[in-house]
Amino acid sequence: MKEFKPLPDQPAPRDTVGPIHWIRDNFFDSISNSIATLLILAGLVTVIPPLVDWLFISANWAGATQDACTKDGACWVFVKAWSKQFFYGSYPVEEIWRINVCLIALVGIITASNLLSKELRNKVAIPLFLALPFLSILILDGSWIGLEYVSTDYWGGFSLNVLLAAASIIVAFPLSFLWALGRRSDMPFIKSVSIVLIEFFRGVPVLALFFMGSVMLPLFFPEGTNVDKLVRVWIVLTLFMSGYMAEVFRGGFQAVPNGQYEAADSLGLGFWQKTLLIILPQVIKISMPNILATFIMLFKNTTFLLIIGIFEMLSTTQTALANSSWLGGHSTEGYLFVAIVFWICCFSMSMISASIERKLDTSHKN
Repeated sequence: MKEFKPLPDQPAPRDTVGPIHWIRDNFFDSISNSIATLLILAGLVTVIPPLVDWLFISANWAGATQDACTKDGACWVFVKAWSKQFFYGSYPVEEIWRINVCLIALVGIITASNLLSKELRNKVAIPLFLALPFLSILILDGSWIGLEYVSTDYWGGFSLNVLLAAASIIVAFPLSFLWALGRRSDMPFIKSVSIVLIEFFRGVPVLALFFMGSVMLPLFFPEGTNVDKLVRVWIVLTLFMSGYMAEVFRGGFQAVPNGQYEAADSLGLGFWQKTLLIILPQVIKISMPNILATFIMLFKNTTFLLIIGIFEMLSTTQTALANSSWLGGHSTEGYLFVAIVFWICCFSMSMISASIERKLDTSHKN
């Protein structure tokens, strides 16, 4: 009896592999899809060349005044001339290094939290994160550490969007965790207070909260106490973020199997040991996509500060457009630049979120 010998594998038919097959299978697999594909291609051919010409080829790049915008394309001279105000507001030029130090510290801590081991991350990165908002205030203000005092009236631009969002997120993270625990508590008073706080800050529009923070919040402080407008805005953003994050954490708590709680109880762990060492890591892992989505939402909501006179990036752009030296109608360039900057930041946050999710993935997929 002859030994069985399988034939060698044959290559796939040429008409089922390769880019031509992929294009035909995804874009021209039916009459309706073929028509839709051709219409989209025709639209792109009509729109993209003039857009590229306006953005780059016929754009105005050199110069420092509106008179330099002589071509028919975009006047990027406007963005170039106002770039300092867009990114740093009216902060003194000789003191801008303070803002850069705070931004570099933020990026450095985020990078360290991804590179350090778990033990060092808990001992180093987390305390630095919690201390960063307060250290940034000391550095930017300057009067407390022997530097030249810079009033918050001069803080602004995109750096204010970033630092204010980061400070609100960092402080709101532990606060929202406590609110979520309070909502799950068996003690009626704590549970009621947590529910009222969460539902209030989730149910009231953020613009109304900003106005309340500017007008009503000072009424709760002792007479004669003057709380800076930027501090009041920070408090409002932190509480707003806490309300949304608390619900994200509550969903994470409900997704953790009861067996995890029972296993922790069987080991004799106390409430805080069980919550912080066993339950919280699983809650963060489960809730990570929603946590990062909430971060992005808060970052974009910082543009609403223009309503109450905080000169963040969008408000600075509107001020630049109203300047008597730039009345040539450059709103398209200004708002497009703001949109691109925010998109880059939000897309980067999405990429960081995806990286964190991959690191936390324990599904053991093949």
